[in-house]
Amino acid sequence: MVKEIGYKMKKKIRLLHLSVLFISLQSYTQQAPHYTQYLYNMQIINPAFVGYRAELSMSVLSRQQWIGVKGAPITRTFSINGRTRRGLGIGATIIHDKIGLSETTNINLDASYTVITSRYSRLSFGLKGGLNFFNNNLFSGITPDNDSYASTTGRFVNVGFGGLFYTPKFYVGLSVPQLFESPQFYIEDNLKPVSFAKNTNVFISSGVLFKLTEDVLFRPSTMVRYTANLPLSIDVNTNFLYKDIIETGISYRYKNSVSGLFTLILNKKYRIGYAYDHRFSILGGNLSSHEIIFQMDLNFKQNTRWLLSNHCYF
Repeated sequence: MVKEIGYKMKKKIRLLHLSVLFISLQSYTQQAPHYTQYLYNMQIINPAFVGYRAELSMSVLSRQQWIGVKGAPITRTFSINGRTRRGLGIGATIIHDKIGLSETTNINLDASYTVITSRYSRLSFGLKGGLNFFNNNLFSGITPDNDSYASTTGRFVNVGFGGLFYTPKFYVGLSVPQLFESPQFYIEDNLKPVSFAKNTNVFISSGVLFKLTEDVLFRPSTMVRYTANLPLSIDVNTNFLYKDIIETGISYRYKNSVSGLFTLILNKKYRIGYAYDHRFSILGGNLSSHEIIFQMDLNFKQNTRWLLSNHCYF
């Protein structure tokens, strides 16, 4: 009798986990992977940032969300980009995302072209294209109604674009990183051919640099994400940089989460960062997240149409 009660309790807990993840997936399907330190990985969101920072820029990011929730999202990202002497930027990204019973690997190529608008300002346009591979092990899951579904695998194309205007102390960008709908979370009987997404993500980002003292810089920034049929997402970030070596900051996502970050910058080229997120939730439990990033920016001081900068400001 006790074993039977225990089995029923475990089953209910498992159903609760899957129900929470199912609710999350409904919004997650049309979302780009969630990041806190996206300021240093903007290539993922806006291809116009390719080549913006340095002749060669590479980053590795690892993020684990909702600590304590079984099947919560885990994201691993690698990105690389560079630029030529004639204003052409080229890059690539690989994103491995796992949430619940579903895994996705996104491989994208990015390109940008930069136009000189004045001595201290530039205008960049970017394109993104690639393939997304997914594997849904739905057969191993249990739904609240005890339904079972066949596992699905497949791939679909991705196309996106973006624009960016920037100076050494200011930037503003607009991007749509994914134009096509993802069929990833459809069950086998409802798989559809690739079509334009109904809930396309539109990102607007901006940041500015203020010099408070000889040693301290203040870098406020914001990102607004508009998606049809979903609440508007607004991020406000406040970062302080001390002697180009240590950076700390707080980020607030409206009615969603608050985050803290700490970064160590070595020789103005190498960045090691950590971020902690606390998510506001009515479900209870620990929905915090951890994120680490390593980034390398190398400038070879070539005479190009790009703004020359050896700093990890944006």
